[in-house]
Amino acid sequence: MQTPLTRTKLSLQIFDAMMTHIVDNDLQPGCPLPSTAALCEQFATSRPVVREALSALEAVGIVEVHNGRNAVVKELDGHLIKLFLSRVLHNNQRPLTDMMDVRIPLEIQAARLAAERAGGEDFRVLDDLIAKMDAALPDTVGYPVLDIAFHMAIARATGNGALEWFSEALRIELTTAMVEVRRFREVNDLVGDEQHQHRRIVAAIRAGDAEAAETAMREHMQTSAQYVRMIEDSAAGGPGEGSTPRTR
Repeated sequence: MQTPLTRTKLSLQIFDAMMTHIVDNDLQPGCPLPSTAALCEQFATSRPVVREALSALEAVGIVEVHNGRNAVVKELDGHLIKLFLSRVLHNNQRPLTDMMDVRIPLEIQAARLAAERAGGEDFRVLDDLIAKMDAALPDTVGYPVLDIAFHMAIARATGNGALEWFSEALRIELTTAMVEVRRFREVNDLVGDEQHQHRRIVAAIRAGDAEAAETAMREHMQTSAQYVRMIEDSAAGGPGEGSTPRTR
């Protein structure tokens, strides 16, 4: 059966129709799309128009196109979300603060869900990361890397792929924030506070206490957000390093 197309550019309409086809049919990575000939017939259009639509789908990472074979659904990696967030944040006056505004509710929800859903392997990963972070606490460069891995492990422990994707999409901006906050902690003799907070989060997750995990993560995020605001205030010539909270 033909699908009549009108108004907007034909290739864009085919793009939208193929996205709907993938979602409605729950096509998994590796599943083929209809052939170019079948798409031409379905949309009553030419091969160049269909190829343009398929090229657009490939460009945004939805499908893989190979000569002589049907396009297949590609494993999604969230790179478009990363690109979008990076561009948006870097166009703002306070990119780190804006990033924290997005990150905080994700982290709090992740901690709560991890407490409800995490299992033995999740606990092993978190315990291993805590041990590595203890050893790396004096390491200006190494500790932030492990810190990011710690938060990503909590996101994975939720079993929620969408939440993990959004957390992963913030990784580039998060790395910048982690490094800046680490420098701030060193200047203000605050190194170690964050590790106490991390331990409280893991303890609550291990205990399956969603309320405690949420509270511990909220306190951790509020502290980090306050430091980020101080860093950006200082860079903008504002109050900067005023009274810093201690949260041991």
